[in-house]
Amino acid sequence: MPEFTMEMVREWWRNTTGESHYNKTLAGLISKGSDAKLREYIRRLCLEGVIEPVGKRDGMYRLIQEMPEPVDWQGVDEYRDFPIVLPFELRKYVWIDPGSSIMVAGSKDSGKSGFILRTVAMNMYNVNTVLISNIEGGISQIKRRFNAMDIDIPTPAPFKIYHAVDNFHDFIKEPNTLYAVDYIDVPDTGEYFMIAPAIAKIQTKLRAKLSEEVVNHGSVALIGLQKSKRSDIAFGGEQTLKKASLYLAMDKGRIKIVSAKVHADPKINPTNMAWTFQYDDEGTKFINPLRDYGDNGR
Repeated sequence: MPEFTMEMVREWWRNTTGESHYNKTLAGLISKGSDAKLREYIRRLCLEGVIEPVGKRDGMYRLIQEMPEPVDWQGVDEYRDFPIVLPFELRKYVWIDPGSSIMVAGSKDSGKSGFILRTVAMNMYNVNTVLISNIEGGISQIKRRFNAMDIDIPTPAPFKIYHAVDNFHDFIKEPNTLYAVDYIDVPDTGEYFMIAPAIAKIQTKLRAKLSEEVVNHGSVALIGLQKSKRSDIAFGGEQTLKKASLYLAMDKGRIKIVSAKVHADPKINPTNMAWTFQYDDEGTKFINPLRDYGDNGR
């Protein structure tokens, strides 16, 4: 095998993303007898501030990112919100900033997917719109749900649909886009702790290019989550709540604002506002919505 140098190791790590074990360095070019030499180079790269150990297990390292350009926060139009329309006229009460996310936590058969699909149709002419769906009931069911709406959708539809069951953040690539995720599920083993990291990855991608494309052009994610009927918070717990600009809880025939970080009217706090409704068999047309002042509804 050819002799490897410190510069070769440094360059390899500078082109590496994520976390990696040190023995993967220059994979295939380092003989087993050169482990001590490689460890010395790894130690020196740590001292230089090129990489750092991640602490999960011995030998794991990550590339330390170079300093980005500072964010031009003074060049932002602070009065420009994201032009999303939501069912139940929710935008009367909540402000949605570019680069933020909306969570819809719904119990079984609550209308969560219907809310997400309807939001897609309502925004197809307002903003670039993408639906990322696990297509749990099949593509025919999605078509029936769109067709059941009182919204005319032309052919071809002015929005895109992608199928995914995980790694939803991989699809977030465009600025000024509404990404509707239906929905983040967990394995049957019930590993709910995986939900919050999946949300965090989406949030990171929404803001990934803010310094390159001007903060005003951040995208927004509408994310469906599952919850029990006994709680307003999704499986995954309080960690699913902290990153949301707007957090909604849906049960059969009822929707509630659990949290709204920014209020459309500073004098009106919409937290705990709730509405009752009926919906058609496909669950995409919400009928007779009425304000509900019971059960802490405001």
